[in-house]
Amino acid sequence: MKKLLLPTVLLMGCAVPSVDLPFDSDRDGLLDDEESGFGTDPTLPDSDTDGWLDGDEVSSFTDPLNPEDHPYTGGWPIGPCRDAIDGTGWSEGFVVNNTTHADQYGDLVKIHDFCEGPFLLTYFSES
Repeated sequence: MKKLLLPTVLLMGCAVPSVDLPFDSDRDGLLDDEESGFGTDPTLPDSDTDGWLDGDEVSSFTDPLNPEDHPYTGGWPIGPCRDAIDGTGWSEGFVVNNTTHADQYGDLVKIHDFCEGPFLLTYFSES
């Protein structure tokens, strides 16, 4: 009589590995870890209550903690250097001070929003 050997599988307990995945608790477009770096609240999608999600403000180079600073919605392309420029004066060849004006679309825009492109600033006075 021949002996038949059958393989035997011994199951010991299986542990499911634990992995910490990035998480966006408030679904504002910023991961919880990123929120701590920006100082925003990972449980509030709009930390400064200005109507813009924190993630949208960060990706638009605006301050998610300042309700006065929110993404520009007008028709002009703006760049990322928004607050990195200091004005030197109003004379020709100088960098103008950062001022806010309404554009032709009715949206407020800051002069320094156009850091990556030329613009023509015209003004006049009446006497």
